[in-house]
Formats: sequence, C-alpha cells, structure tokens
Amino acid sequence: MEDTRETIRNIKKEFRLFMNGVTSAQLRRLGMNYNIIFGISVPHLKEIAAKFPKDKELAETLWKENIRESKLLAIQLLPQEAYADVAERWIEECRYEENAAHLAQSVLCKLPDAAARALRWIERSEELFKCCGYMTLLHLFRNGYAPSATEEKKYFESTASILKQKERHPSAIYAMRAIDCYCDEDGERAARYSKIAE
Repeated sequence: MEDTRETIRNIKKEFRLFMNGVTSAQLRRLGMNYNIIFGISVPHLKEIAAKFPKDKELAETLWKENIRESKLLAIQLLPQEAYADVAERWIEECRYEENAAHLAQSVLCKLPDAAARALRWIERSEELFKCCGYMTLLHLFRNGYAPSATEEKKYFESTASILKQKERHPSAIYAMRAIDCYCDEDGERAARYSKIAE
C-alpha cells in the first residue's frame, strides 16, 4: 500500500505539470462537479499513464478519488486481467459521460463477453448503462463484430425504441452512432433495421 501511495504522489506531481486552468473552468461550467479538475487533455493523460505501471490496486485507488484526471488515469492503468472484475461496478460509479466513453473504449469493448454484456446494458433503465452499452457496441462494430440473427433483432428493437422517444437522452446519440456504423454500406442490414423501426 505504501508503494501505491508513493506512486499516487508522483502521479499528482505529473498532474500539476500539465494542469490547465482555462480547461478546468470550462469543464466546471459544463457541470462537472469534482473536488479537483486539473484540466489535463487526454493526450497528456496518456503521456502520464505511460510512466506508471498497470496495476489493479493503483487503478482502484485512483478511481475512488473525486478527481477528474484520477478517474480517467485509473481506466488507463487498469490491467486487462482486472477488466471483468470492475466493469459493471465502474459503470455504476460513473458520474459523467466522459468517464463512460473512456471506460467503453479502453475496457468494456475488450471484455471476452463484451457484446453479450452490451446487449444487456442497453436494456437497463440507468442512462449511463445504456450509454456504455451503445458505446461498447459502436467499438465492436468498428472492429467487425456481427451479432447473430437473434441478437441483431433484439438490438434493432432496442435501438428503434430509444430513437422513437420524444425526449432525447445522451444514450440516443450513441444509439444513433452505433446503428449508423452497423448499417453503413450494408443495404441488407439497413433494410432489416428499417423494417423494425417503421
């Protein structure tokens, strides 16, 4: 644990080197209510991540901090063998779309059962679970994933339902991106979706 605390002290030193007050203020105006926002860009966070080991205890400790950059860095420093252990708990603990987007891109889409989980998440009532489900599917589709006929039908029905709602939630944006990616340049898929979405 002492090693973890020392590593976190060194991480905070790195945060201070890259801090950006203007960006921090902008993020607060957008509604982010962390104790601390250093305003560090994602490319700079990746530079910082490259200097430290991937370690579950370190990642979990960073994730618990109410600091924007600590949470984003935790996602990058989580070792792959720990992805399944934390995936759903971290979604539940996400407070902002930014966390959810990074979690989907770096962790969720790399789970062995990512597609099955994502299809369950889009059915849940919690908005960030829906967002994570659609973002995960988007990354999977970009990498060539194709669901079974049964899964596709369920996916199309869920997507059509969310896109028909009058009140547009953030998950609808990700649902649209995912369906566009899946049906792009595939007339048969697009026709099957259109039939269900009518």
